[in-house]
Amino acid sequence: MKWILLFLLLPLTTLSQCILDDNVTVDVPPIGGVYQPGQVLTFTYTINDYQGLSTNWLHGISLILGSGYDVATLAPFGLPTNNSAFGQWLWVNSITSSLSGFTVNNPGWFYDNGLGGPVFLDGDPGNNWGDGMLGPWTFQWTVTVGQCPPNIDGDDLSIIIENWADGETGSWINFDCQNDPNETFNATLECCPIV
Repeated sequence: MKWILLFLLLPLTTLSQCILDDNVTVDVPPIGGVYQPGQVLTFTYTINDYQGLSTNWLHGISLILGSGYDVATLAPFGLPTNNSAFGQWLWVNSITSSLSGFTVNNPGWFYDNGLGGPVFLDGDPGNNWGDGMLGPWTFQWTVTVGQCPPNIDGDDLSIIIENWADGETGSWINFDCQNDPNETFNATLECCPIV
C-alpha cells in the first residue's frame, strides 16, 4: 500500500514549487514605472517560505539585468541571511555544478559550505550543498541606471531574479525545484527629467 501511495504522489511533487513565498523591493520606487539616468538603486529580494522538495536546499540566486542598467556598477550589498551557519554566501559571476555540469553565467549570491563536498570553504559554491533551512533569506545588491546617451528613452530596467536549489547548481543532483518561477522587477528608463 505504501508503494502505491508513493507512486501516486511522486508525480505531484515534481510539479510543486520549493519557493512558496518571495518578494522583491527597491529603496527608490520608480515614478510612473520609470527611472532617471544615474539613479543608484538598492534591491532587496526576500524568500520568506521554502520547502526543499527531495531534500533540495536553497543554493543561490542570480540576476539578469535589463539593457538600461550600467552593468559595471552591479555590486553585492550586505550579506544574505545565513540560516544553517555551515558556510557563507558568496557573490560570484558564474557557477557550475560539480555533479550535473550545469552552468549559470549570471552574477548573484550562492552558498559555499563544507557539506556535500570539500570539508572546508573553498570559494566554489558549485561543489557543495546549499543553506539547509526553510528560510527566510534576504539578498541585496546595488546597481546604477545607465546614462543617456548611449541609452535612450524606454530602455529596459527590468531585473529577473533566478533562484537555484543545490540539486541544480550544487553537489546534490535533483531537479524537483526547477519549476520555481523567477521573480521579476519591471521599470523603464526616461532620459528627460520628470517634472
